[in-house]
Amino acid sequence: MMKLVTQLEGFLQKAKRTPVKDELRIRDWRFMVQEAKLISLGIKENSPGSVYTPPSNRQGESGEVYIIWEDGRLTQAQVQAPPPHEGSAYWQNQLEEWRQASYEDPEGADIPTPEPLPLVTVEDREIERILAGEDGILFEQLARLLGDTPSGVHLNAGLQAGWGYRHNRNSQGLAVSYQQSQYTLSYSFDSLVGTGFAKRRLIRPEEWDTLWKRTLGYYEALLKESFGINDQTVVVFSPSVVGDLFGQFIYPNLMGQSILEGQSSFKVEDFRDHKMIFHEDLSLYVDPLRPFEWSSYLLTPEGVPAKKTVLIQQGSLQSPILRLKDAKAWGAPPTGVSYGTSGLYLKSSREKPWGEVLDRIDDGILILSVLGMHTQNSVSGDYSLSAPQSLRIREGKIVGKRDVKLNGNFFKDLACAETILGKAEIELKPYLVVKTGVQNS
Repeated sequence: MMKLVTQLEGFLQKAKRTPVKDELRIRDWRFMVQEAKLISLGIKENSPGSVYTPPSNRQGESGEVYIIWEDGRLTQAQVQAPPPHEGSAYWQNQLEEWRQASYEDPEGADIPTPEPLPLVTVEDREIERILAGEDGILFEQLARLLGDTPSGVHLNAGLQAGWGYRHNRNSQGLAVSYQQSQYTLSYSFDSLVGTGFAKRRLIRPEEWDTLWKRTLGYYEALLKESFGINDQTVVVFSPSVVGDLFGQFIYPNLMGQSILEGQSSFKVEDFRDHKMIFHEDLSLYVDPLRPFEWSSYLLTPEGVPAKKTVLIQQGSLQSPILRLKDAKAWGAPPTGVSYGTSGLYLKSSREKPWGEVLDRIDDGILILSVLGMHTQNSVSGDYSLSAPQSLRIREGKIVGKRDVKLNGNFFKDLACAETILGKAEIELKPYLVVKTGVQNS
């Protein structure tokens, strides 16, 4: 492999030095290319390897390129490996197409100069061996899923392992290539309840057992109707729902571009004044330096080294998420970048293990999933959601299913002194115990 990297780098260097046409002269460039091999296995309605989930083993190269032309115009484009036996004519055609798609942006990002790289573990050699042919473990896991599923339950599941390289190059001398791996596991029972696991390493036996036991327990509870909620019932957002809420209300409002364009809940001066938006016990940060995490990396696609960035400290705004262009307009260095919400970490000095928090809940409702999240107003923080798959909590025990509706404001939830964080056993997002509007459906 590396055909795409070698050809693209060579052609861009030539176009910078000796272009075929003056209008195609490049001032600066950068690109990121990923090459990967992937193995996927699946189960549909208790049937492995069906037409809906056939086993697959594939590989490929793809990436993105950013060009600053001699006249200052910019181009961003996706790149794929060239067809077999295609040479310089292919890239010359690509270059002309990129030029035609160029645009003016005086505030466009510059090309970063190389900086020291952090130490981040993003590859698991066990996964490399799977892609080299030792894939028995994935089939064993698939068989275990089927074998452990209770009689009468319809199981849907997926397994995937990937191994490959990531290449960052630019005209300022950056030339970094590193290996990375990925592993995902997901399954659901009767499409009622499910779970997922995604890291850059294989799942450990104790993690597998914990996920299976918990999911099966939730499934069994969902088969039993429970009594209604009341004015004293507290709401518990599960880690997956917390992730959804962050994706709708927190992540988009902390993006530098949204703030600068006036499309965020926050203003530039809110960061300069360190405005309080969460309770003083809560902090939020981006951390791409954690070993084996799905959202960890050495370099962003723009070529900026990974770094931990505090976004909110003890409730007050500290920094937005700044990519190169946003950082230039903001007048600050680029920050760590979270790819979606997976790299955002919420912490509390008062958080306790979820088991301890659950034991202390006398009257609650655990929200496993919600409907209508994508229709909510991100800027206001208001939500009105249906939660048909929810579990009643009574005296520290999960006692059965309840269909409820939620009405509240997520910013107020995070600013409330009564909000409690329960540290999950496996997930990186916590359980969030809040006092918000909830009604029986």
